[in-house]
Amino acid sequence: MYGPSTKVGAIVGGQTSCKEPEIEAFEKYLPEDVNIITCHSLHGPKVDPKGQPLVIIKHRIVEIPDQSIDSVAFVEGVLSCLESKTVYLSAKEHDKITADTQAVTHAAFLSMGTAWKSNNQYPWNTTRWSGGLENAKVNIALRIYSNKWHVYAGLAITNPSAHKQILQYASSTSELFKLMLERDEEKLRNRLYVARDFVFGSLDPSHSLLLSDDLLGQFSLGKVPEGGSTPNSHLSLLAIVDSWYHLGIVPYDHMICSTPVSNHTLSPRIIIAILTYLSYFVSG
Repeated sequence: MYGPSTKVGAIVGGQTSCKEPEIEAFEKYLPEDVNIITCHSLHGPKVDPKGQPLVIIKHRIVEIPDQSIDSVAFVEGVLSCLESKTVYLSAKEHDKITADTQAVTHAAFLSMGTAWKSNNQYPWNTTRWSGGLENAKVNIALRIYSNKWHVYAGLAITNPSAHKQILQYASSTSELFKLMLERDEEKLRNRLYVARDFVFGSLDPSHSLLLSDDLLGQFSLGKVPEGGSTPNSHLSLLAIVDSWYHLGIVPYDHMICSTPVSNHTLSPRIIIAILTYLSYFVSG
């Protein structure tokens, strides 16, 4: 409605978490003599923006005669009050990085919640699986389910780059589960090792795990039975690493745009720490 009347040489941008639909709307409704410089603060509203990643997308810069203002410098000046760490990307790069680091990870924990609901149980009331990694899984799933639906719609539905990741995650989960049912241990281990080495193989041999059983045990929602916890396949988590391998994704390459732990979405750092722990645990 108001797009066509935008002032000549004006700067238009947005703060949406999915940029491709935003850019398409700007291109459709804004005149060609309008700058499109959009941004995205990679943290939630309750997080101090100082030092956090701030993506600036210089999509369209127009030159207007007799206009001395530098549009990009102006936007940088306005956003400088946030004291964030500026990262320059295109809209497609932004959406791909978001999808690569968050699409399958959130799908995994949403699937856990769906499984618990289908089984008609609260995971913290089931003593069969408790302690260690189970604590982290339950707490992360609760964190994700406490947020609003639009967060995940932006990650997996409106982001075109996420569609392929979600489909691959579903495929990886089904194929790994089939190998488990067939009890084909050798083929299952080989597949997991190949995925592990691709995703985590670039780590220095001296790299230490970011998590330990003692640390994970501090976040328990239930008591570990005297006989110990029942072994768990951790299928949902293993499928994340398998998906990354088949998609050619190394999450460490995207740490420049990772979100903080207290964000409304899940920090890739947490997921990578858990998956590194699990991947090297199953190889033992």
